[in-house]
Formats: sequence, structure tokens, C-alpha cells
Amino acid sequence: MPKLPSPFLVLLHTHFTLLLISIPFQVNSQIPNTEELTILLNIKQELGNPPSLSSWNATSSPCDWPEITCIENSVTEISLQNKTITQKIPPTICNLKNLTSLDLSLNDIAGEFPDILNCTRLEILDLSQNLFVGPLPNDIDLLSALQYINFGANNFSGDIPPSIGRLSELQKLYLYQNEFDGTFPKEIGNLSNLEVLGLAFNEKMKPASIPVEFGKLKKLQTLWINDANLMGEIPDSLTNLTSLEILSLAINNLTGPIPSGLFSLKNLKNLYLFHNNLSGELPNSFEGRNLVELDLSANNLTGSIPEDLGELQNLQLFNLFSNQFSGKLPPSIGLMPSLTGFRVFENKLSGVLPPEIGLHSKLEAFEVSSNQFSGQLPQHLCAAGVLTGVVAFSNNLSGEVPKSLGNCSTLRTVQLHHNKFSGEIPSGIWTAFNLSSLVLSNNSFSGELPREVSCNLKNLTIGHNRFSGQIPAVVAF
Repeated sequence: MPKLPSPFLVLLHTHFTLLLISIPFQVNSQIPNTEELTILLNIKQELGNPPSLSSWNATSSPCDWPEITCIENSVTEISLQNKTITQKIPPTICNLKNLTSLDLSLNDIAGEFPDILNCTRLEILDLSQNLFVGPLPNDIDLLSALQYINFGANNFSGDIPPSIGRLSELQKLYLYQNEFDGTFPKEIGNLSNLEVLGLAFNEKMKPASIPVEFGKLKKLQTLWINDANLMGEIPDSLTNLTSLEILSLAINNLTGPIPSGLFSLKNLKNLYLFHNNLSGELPNSFEGRNLVELDLSANNLTGSIPEDLGELQNLQLFNLFSNQFSGKLPPSIGLMPSLTGFRVFENKLSGVLPPEIGLHSKLEAFEVSSNQFSGQLPQHLCAAGVLTGVVAFSNNLSGEVPKSLGNCSTLRTVQLHHNKFSGEIPSGIWTAFNLSSLVLSNNSFSGELPREVSCNLKNLTIGHNRFSGQIPAVVAF
């Protein structure tokens, strides 16, 4: 059974929890509702009497069972998450006339979509991470009260029914990681209350453009369509999504320029467009100042990196690697107070590196390899004491390695090969406890080699330098 990457499990749990909190309820231990008790005990029997439902018995009220929530002594919510259920859910569950929430996630339920279209009061339906197959029902809009749908991480196939666009109350729609092989219906754009749309990891979808109609989803906060065989240009209509906080269209075949209006969205925090075929230049102005993570890596973007990028005070992740960017880096990048990951390797960038980078933020990763940078390494990369990697090979960098790196105990990798560095390596680098890779070859380093190196060092490469002394046993040439 396919599993969802852990960061998005956190995202889904947060949305689901908030939606549950928004629906008031109370649990009453009263005289059992005998009709509902009978229904639930029959359901337990049809599920094969799983041991996980041992509390379901005829001598207690269903409202006291941990999987059941009641209002006024009537069942309103059933949560069977991760209960090792393998049997189909019987249609008699819809005889619970006040049922508003059904969570069957994280089980091993196989077969086609369950026969639950008569559960017309359902507001929350979670079938995620099971073994369901076959198409979604064309008349799924019979469940007209639905606010939350999660059918992710199953094996549903065929077309996503356009009728899903008639679920006017829907706020969260997750259809990620299935076997759908049609296209995304434009009717989804009619869901005026939709806040989250998760369609990612549907790589069997037919190659198609993002429906222009998705730009009508004015309440949308998260749009997640990674690895879904998208092609064509990103529609300008997405710049109308003024509530958008997360936009993730990575690992597709999108082409053309990035609509400049995306960088003006005031609420946008996370923009992931990596691994596409996007081209063109970035806009000079970034009006959306709330960006926290920006990943445009592995595209064909050109031009210079705008000075305005350095004004993003909240930006933590700066991934522009594997593009065709050229010119100098704006010095303002070195002043960014939140920057933790800076990756611009495999471009055509030149000039000196921002001298103050690392001084004003808790920099963890500094990766600038395979460019045309000259001058020295910045002196303050490990000023915050959390730097794990310096990857700067294949440039024209010169001078000595900053002495401050000798006191950087968090370093795990230092890769400086194929540059013009000279002088001695700070002694603390050789013995940094966490260091596993130190690659210094093809420079003009000098000085005596240490007698001991870090016990965790797995890769130490020093060839084509001017070192003297005895070679440590783990050294590779």
C-alpha cells in the first residue's frame, strides 16, 4: 500500500484536526440507543470481529466506545483509523441517520468504492491509505454535505468524476497517490469553498495542462499537484488565488515562464516548482514578502537573480540550483535573517560570494558548486554554529579557507575541490567529529597533514595539492 511522505502527513493531520474541532460535539453516556447499538454490532460482525473493536459489545453504550462520538445519545462520528480492518464496510452503516464523520484511513480495505452514498449527512469522509481500486462513483455528489474528502494513497483508477465539482460545501479535497488515468476535471474550479486541493503523485494521469478554472478557487490555501504529468504553461489565472499559502507543482513537465504575479501573492509562503522545464527570467520585483521556502531548482531559468530576492525577510529555503542563472549574486542575500539553506549550484553565476552570508541567520547548508564564482569563501558561514555543509567545488575561488570553519563542530561535508585555494586547512576541520566527507583535491593547499582525522570520516580526498608529511590511513587520492 502506498504511503504518503511524512511532511504531508503532518499537513493532512493538521487540516483534519482543525475541521473536527470546528464541529461541536459532546459525548453522553446514557441508556444505549438500541437501534444504533444493533447496527454497530452487526457492522462489527461483518468486518470479521476485529480484535481492535473489542470494546464494541452489547452491554455498553456505543457512546462510550473510543471509536464513536455521539451527540444527544446518537452516533455522529466513527473513527476506525488504523484498526487493521480488511473487510468491506457494509452499506448498513448509512442506517446511522446522524452520521457526519467516517474515518477508515490506514487500514487494508480492498475492493471498489464502498457503498455509502446513502450516508447523505456525511461531512467528513476519509478512506486514505487503504487498498481501494476501481473508479470513483459518478454520482459522488449525492454526498452533498461533504466538507472533507481524503481518498489519497489508494489504487482508485479511471477518471475523476466531474460531479465532484458539485460538492459545494467541500473545503478539503485529497486525491493524491492513486492510479487515476484521465485528466483533472475543470469542474473542480466550481468548488467555491475549497481551501486545500491535493492531487499529487498521480503520475498515470494523461498529459494535460492545469485547468484554467482552478484560478476561480478564491479561498484556496494549498494547491499540491506534484508528479501528475502536468504539461504546458502555468496558467496566469493562478495569480488570482489571493488566499494561497502553498503552491507545489513540482516534478512535472511544465514549460514557459513562471507567471510574475505568483511572486506578488501576499499570503504565499511555500513555492515549489522544481523539476520542470520552466524557462525565462525571474521578475525584478517580489511583492509577496511572506515567502518561507522557494524551490525553483532543476528547470531552465535564465537571467540574473533579482536584488529583490534578498529582501525576503522570512525566506529560509533558497533553492535555485540546476538552472541557467548568470551574473552576480546580490549582496543583500547575505543579510537575509531567516536563511537556513542556500543552494545555487550548477548555474553560470559569477563574481564574489555575498561576504555576510551566515552572519545574520542560522545557516545550515551552503552549496554553490559548479559555477564561476571567484574571490574567497565568506568568513561567517558557521557564525550560528549549525552549518552542516560547505559545497563549493568547481569554481574559481581562491585564498585561504576561513579559520572559523575550524571551530564548526556541526560540519558533515566540506567539498572544495577544483578551485584555486591556497594556504593551510584549519586544524579543527580535520578532526570535526561529525565530518564524513572532506574533498580538497585540485587546489594549492599546503601545510603538514594531520596525524589523526575524524573517526567518522569516510571520504578524504587531497590529491593535486602541496601538502607535506605522512598521509593519514583513510586518505583517498
